[in-house]
This record gives sequence, C-alpha cells and structure tokens, in this order.
Amino acid sequence: MQISGKILDVTNEPLYLANVTITTGSQINKFGTSANSDGEFRLSSDIISPNSQFKISYLGFKNQYYKASELQEKTIKLEEDAIGLDEVVIRPRDKPTNTSVATQPSNVKQHFQKHKLVYAGLGGIVALLLILTSIKKLK
Repeated sequence: MQISGKILDVTNEPLYLANVTITTGSQINKFGTSANSDGEFRLSSDIISPNSQFKISYLGFKNQYYKASELQEKTIKLEEDAIGLDEVVIRPRDKPTNTSVATQPSNVKQHFQKHKLVYAGLGGIVALLLILTSIKKLK
C-alpha cells in the first residue's frame, strides 16, 4: 500500500523534514519517511495495511495520528505546541576545552605542507576555469 500527502503549518507553509512514522505492527518507530522541501511525502511498502497507524510529527508542533487509509493525498496542518519546547540557552565557555585545528598555527602549516599537491591542483582548476570564462567572453 502507498500513503502520500502534504504537511503544512497553520499558515500553509510547508514543513520541510516533518516525520511520518508507523506506530503499529512490528516496525513501530522504525519505518517511515520525511517531507520534502514542499512538505510532500510518499511512502510505499508491503508492510503498510489500511489499518496501519502513522504519527505525523515536527519539532515544536503537536503530533497527529492517521490510519494509512486516511493518508491518500492528504493535506495535514500541524499546530504549534508552545509547551512542547523548553527554553534553550547557549553559553560560551570561559576556556575552551577543545581548540580547533585551524586556530593552531603549527597545525595549519603542517596541513598545507601535507596537502600541497591537492591545493596546487585546485588552484590549477580554478585558473583553467577563469581562462575558459575569459575566452567565452571574447567570442
């Protein structure tokens, strides 16, 4: 059986990567798909029966549940769930415990020395592309 539809918010904006997961049978929360950038999803499998139940979910929105028989080109509108999200606090550390490789001068020098042929090749490709672009402009 195949299920399909479109997942939107209440303002009709598509919910990219909204989740559609099965909540019945042997594949509970192991089988599903995600909505594309237009909010559309499609899923086809022999394990889907008309009575299979699916959860439609998206972070910050209320979950909705539908039987597979209801998910035939269905447009689903999810409502925001204000109590579903707690406050998120991002704080910088006083002293970073892990220093990036790129910020350590000795490691940067070693990196360029180790990969100098790669960078030379990339430089050659960029130069070739610039020459070809210039030739096209002259024609």
